[in-house]
Amino acid sequence: MDREECFLSFFVILPQICMKMKRTFLAIPISGGTEFPALSQRLQGNLQHEKRNINWCKTDQIHLTLKFVGDTPDQDIPVIIDTCQKVAKHHHPFAMDFDRTGIFGSNHSPRVLWLGMTNEPKALYDLEEDILEAFDGIGYLRDRQNFVPHITVCRIKQLIDKAFFQQIYQGIEQKTYLHADVNEIVYFQSFLQPTGAYYKVLKKIPLGR
Repeated sequence: MDREECFLSFFVILPQICMKMKRTFLAIPISGGTEFPALSQRLQGNLQHEKRNINWCKTDQIHLTLKFVGDTPDQDIPVIIDTCQKVAKHHHPFAMDFDRTGIFGSNHSPRVLWLGMTNEPKALYDLEEDILEAFDGIGYLRDRQNFVPHITVCRIKQLIDKAFFQQIYQGIEQKTYLHADVNEIVYFQSFLQPTGAYYKVLKKIPLGR
């Protein structure tokens, strides 16, 4: 490639480099109640010796992710919002009860501790599938095959005492820690910081309207 070709290639690539991006995702926000914050606080106290190895999710930012979009060009955001609105208007509000815990990874090497549901509403699966299909249609292809509805309690690095963690995990009472009346989905921007992620609402999208 000669100097002129290099010069022209630079100006083809430059707009892509300078393109403004946001890290985004679509989720159901969940709030209310004292049982889940109490559970999180109790677990943090029991696992205080693992504080450098476990990142606890902030209880005022809990959500159930429907679609992680990732790095998103600014110009795509209106298209994504419009797509979500078209899907949401065909779905009606529903309820969720989070009453069981689970782990991603293995008992020997857990990666995520989560809170899920014994009775998962069909309305949630229908909504998630329609969202993934709509995103496929605008070029944001689905990146997972199995949808596991959950709220992340904490993310785990390398544990000091795996046996003790298992003891604490197995001792968690299985009961309803959160009830959620789902009336909307929310398109969020995510900011990653050393102290953990925080989220900014880009658009609230009501269901059934």
